[in-house]
Amino acid sequence: MRVGSFDFSPGLWPTLATLILLPFLSGLGLWQLERADWKQTLVDTHAARTREPAAALSSLLPVTAASEFRNVTVKGYYDLEHQLLLDNRLHQGHAGYQVLTPLRLNDVSTTVLVNRGWVPTGASRAVLPELDGPAGTIRLSALIKLPPEEIFRLGADEERHAGWPQVIQAIDIAALEDRLGYALLPLVLLLDPDDAHGFVRDWQPVYGVTPDKHRAYALQWFTLAAVLLLIYIGVNSKRLSNETVREGNEKK
Repeated sequence: MRVGSFDFSPGLWPTLATLILLPFLSGLGLWQLERADWKQTLVDTHAARTREPAAALSSLLPVTAASEFRNVTVKGYYDLEHQLLLDNRLHQGHAGYQVLTPLRLNDVSTTVLVNRGWVPTGASRAVLPELDGPAGTIRLSALIKLPPEEIFRLGADEERHAGWPQVIQAIDIAALEDRLGYALLPLVLLLDPDDAHGFVRDWQPVYGVTPDKHRAYALQWFTLAAVLLLIYIGVNSKRLSNETVREGNEKK
């Protein structure tokens, strides 16, 4: 095929390879754009829900996915004798735990876990941090967070200790009910950063890859597809000599 002063004569194998790789690369780019839109929806939903006025937790029970990220108020008292340390939590590159304290609720006669924030590990993991807290009835504000549906653990079983606090690897509500000996609501409350009875709190929604990164990845895939197409055209094109071009024009 002659295009201007070039002869485009694609070979069989380069053509087959391009026909396979070009849709593949373009498809990856489109998939990344779809992921970006999905993540952006999550970000916008989180922002919108956190701006809603705080509601009593009891008014949102039973919790659903639409309840996540809602600001709520609760009243009860901490079970300071049975606190949990969620292991392998990082803050600014430092290892530590997140402190989960059961809150016995007054109005619904049940218990909910309150994530009171991050504490660092000590010089030895055998020495657990001191976890103080208020005694008696308290009222607090928090953000609803639903535990992950799929539980991932590094080991088959978590090591149990006779004393408290106890270190856990994941928030498995059923397993924690067995440890504590009483029922729990299927959610976690992220304690308000202004509450005086917490630890380090910098609650950020965890989305993994951000929407902007997904868009950047999409651009990379589309760029690779464009480069592949240019290479295919360049490899299979040959510039004709002036004499050959003149002969072709004369035949026309």
